[in-house]
Amino acid sequence: METWKEIQKTIDYIEEHLDQALRIQPLAELAHLSPFYYQRLFARLVKRPVMDYIKMRRLAHACQDLLNSNERILDIALKNGFSSHAHFARVFKAAFAITPELYRKERPALNQVLKPNLSMQYVLIDEGVPLITNEMFLEISYDTLVKEETYLGILGKMSIGANIPIGAATGINQADQLWQSFYTLKPSIPHLLDKGSTIGVSFLKDSSLDPEKLGSDQSFDYFVGMQSDGTPSEAWEEWRIPAGEYIICRFETEKSEPERSTAIAKALSYLLSTWMPKKMLISEPYSIEKYQPSADADVEKIEIWVAPLQKNELENP
Repeated sequence: METWKEIQKTIDYIEEHLDQALRIQPLAELAHLSPFYYQRLFARLVKRPVMDYIKMRRLAHACQDLLNSNERILDIALKNGFSSHAHFARVFKAAFAITPELYRKERPALNQVLKPNLSMQYVLIDEGVPLITNEMFLEISYDTLVKEETYLGILGKMSIGANIPIGAATGINQADQLWQSFYTLKPSIPHLLDKGSTIGVSFLKDSSLDPEKLGSDQSFDYFVGMQSDGTPSEAWEEWRIPAGEYIICRFETEKSEPERSTAIAKALSYLLSTWMPKKMLISEPYSIEKYQPSADADVEKIEIWVAPLQKNELENP
């Protein structure tokens, strides 16, 4: 028996019954495991205890109800398995640092705990062979950038604790806030290409820092910008994608939140946590989200770029 499949079965069951009382014993029986081993295996694979995961998925569904319905907050709370308005408000604020009332009014993008697809941790696709799940379609390949690309934009700090691990952290979506600021400022940024790509880059500006030793209370840098003609501009931050070889993960998603953030989180997690480790690959300490122009107004074409280290760097780190 592949036990991850049994855990996935309970994950699917939980998602369909979030409005009902959920207990460990029946879930363990569904997975054909004792409650002891079920809870430990679930926490190992999902990175959260069972009941904490259930709570966070209920919050994710409640967020959609707050934005997409006119129901009373009490009704939303009860509908999603919370015992009272006060209980719901307390749990919501602890997770997102904002009250349900203020969230409904201001509608900020939030990082939410995603429903995992455990098969993506065990399936290893070859280069150029698409991975198709019931949630997304993605493809990974090696590509060579022949000519350096230059981007102009803005820079911000992202809290590690609010963004990592991917798809499991909660709080205000800081990257989305930076993107909104960029689009507000974009008309004043010179030398941008009309049909150029836009990028978001996660990296450490201070090269003396060790990414492996950063704590959840620290931060990483995030650049947002658009392709330019290469003319320098002292007023704006600049990012250059050097010519060379890259590993690129391509996928498509709806041009809306939270669909876009969900797809990016799952693609990043698969590429960095499953595909590259199983291929025994490492990369430069940055990743690029590249948004390609699309003729379809409802579809976002996204690429995740990472730069593999040269063989001599792998042999002599």
